[in-house]
Amino acid sequence: MQLDLTTLSILFAIGFGGWYWWRALGTKELALQSARRACERADVDLLDQSVCLSGLGVQRDREGRLRLRRTFSFDFTATGDGRYRGRIVLLGQRTESVDFEPHRF
Repeated sequence: MQLDLTTLSILFAIGFGGWYWWRALGTKELALQSARRACERADVDLLDQSVCLSGLGVQRDREGRLRLRRTFSFDFTATGDGRYRGRIVLLGQRTESVDFEPHRF
């Protein structure tokens, strides 16, 4: 069987897309775990048990290597009455920061 350049390009694109999707699922799970831990430390409740990708970019890490910078958002409540937004920033597979909107205690 002989493969031309178009077929190889399509196969590469499908393979890369599958790899990226698989890695994105793992990164989303990492962000969810970070949100759970941060909510426990802040004594608030994570709502919906989910995070949502809200930003994607490229940034250098401490060693100078290019990494994907992903920003995830999540909802939480402190008193059970209000719904507030939180934000997690991951650089590669490492949690850079977790921020909470100002909320009632």
